[in-house]
Amino acid sequence: MKLLLSLILVMTIALNCCKSIRLDSNKIDYSKVQNQVGQQQCFTSSGQLPTGYSSSYLLLSFNGNYPTASGIQQSSFLESGYIDIDFVSEQLYVEFLLDNGNTKTRGSFWGFGGNSTQYVSVELNGSEYCFQQPLTYSVPTFDGLKYATDFEIGTVQCDMFESKPSDLGNSSKAYLLVDKSDCSLISGSTENINNTPSGYTLTNYYYYTPSSNPSFFQLPSICLNQPNSHKLKLKSSPVQLPKVLENHPF
Repeated sequence: MKLLLSLILVMTIALNCCKSIRLDSNKIDYSKVQNQVGQQQCFTSSGQLPTGYSSSYLLLSFNGNYPTASGIQQSSFLESGYIDIDFVSEQLYVEFLLDNGNTKTRGSFWGFGGNSTQYVSVELNGSEYCFQQPLTYSVPTFDGLKYATDFEIGTVQCDMFESKPSDLGNSSKAYLLVDKSDCSLISGSTENINNTPSGYTLTNYYYYTPSSNPSFFQLPSICLNQPNSHKLKLKSSPVQLPKVLENHPF
């Protein structure tokens, strides 16, 4: 666990790899939240839970557990991008760049809980395609978070929460660090447990905003014009979905 958390500094230095986007939006009023060490400050009531959030992110996985069609398997990679989640309308958007050491994949993902449909736009062999699928991700909720302890990054006092992501079963334990002063997400991590091979993941959040931007849920014309859903039936399909949604800490 100490080794995992020490990687936060390394990933902070790699901030310039992320797509940094600042959004103007209405924020939750945390003016009455007092920064008290030794007790939970954030998410103590439904009024403190954001209706959505948007953030740039950097995700590093070293042999981390991930769900596959054949069960939990380990994977190492670096992924950076931008994520926007609307908890109320159950909508997801991710712009991502995944580097597994051999290949790099750039793409965009849209997920809609209302009609249980997802779209992924990727570049394949120099051409851009948009694929339509049944929704494979559920919109995350804060219900599974359990306050664990206080934590500190630099001089920032944080609440540490823990959970067990449902799609990872009992193979992983997840942690989430939240700034006590404004309840913004700072960092999430997972650790392989229960006799699975040793592995860790770490996700840092940058330019966090505690609300969603509706403009990101507008599909581009390429996804509205006969999406290539039939190509996803090929076993050899190279289409890659963003890893950040498979490793969400809550």
